[in-house]
Amino acid sequence: EGLPYHLKSCFLYLSIFPEDYIIRKRRLVHRWNAEGYSSSEVRGKSMGEKADSYLMELIDRSMILPYNEPAGRQKGISCKLHDLTREICISKAMEENLVFRVEEGCSLNTQVTVRHLAISSGWEGDQSEFESIVDLSRIRSLTVFGKWRPFYISDKMRLLRVLDLESTKGLVNHHLNSIWKLVHLKYLSLRSCRGIFHLPDSLGNLKQLQALDITDTFINKLPQAIIKLRKLQYIRASKYNPRGAAVPRGLRKLKDLHTLG
Repeated sequence: EGLPYHLKSCFLYLSIFPEDYIIRKRRLVHRWNAEGYSSSEVRGKSMGEKADSYLMELIDRSMILPYNEPAGRQKGISCKLHDLTREICISKAMEENLVFRVEEGCSLNTQVTVRHLAISSGWEGDQSEFESIVDLSRIRSLTVFGKWRPFYISDKMRLLRVLDLESTKGLVNHHLNSIWKLVHLKYLSLRSCRGIFHLPDSLGNLKQLQALDITDTFINKLPQAIIKLRKLQYIRASKYNPRGAAVPRGLRKLKDLHTLG
């Protein structure tokens, strides 16, 4: 209750992630930026620096636990929630209609209105059940854990800013054909989606996109249309593509592009 407003939003946002989930700091910070949590002006600090400072403040308050990777890997790049803290986080986030987790056994008498929707790996419902649970026209972020279903992306998601499909199983190229309709999208992660081999040219319609993560996919060439994304600041592409993602001419000239490779 004593957290400043901006930190409270950042903290409750963590209820999106499953129990004992290791959250990469870069993933979290870029998502916070896309949600506008670090948009307030602080003299001399970029949005990324502000988001980093929010994370460190939550760690200093012991609201988030730093997690060090196993020996031989980089340390201090991940974090997690203590089980008890997570239960409080989930309870408050639901109370404030901020986050809803679609999971096994969940059922509601009325449709809920939330800003952030997370689909757990254990949920086996169908499209009609999915659309009856949540007002899709209001959600700002969609995070999928586990198996992909084509109806997860809906034409009703007109306000979606974050689409995080990291490690989603069963996602293939044609499932992204209608992604161009998500015109407010700022963060897109296809990380570890091994069924993805290329990005559609319609990606160029996502004029608000700030961060793109295609690490651990089989994408070896970015579409030429990506140079239209003037707000793009961060691209991550590596590992399952031995040669590295081919970069279209002009991409490196995009203003404020921070990370590539």
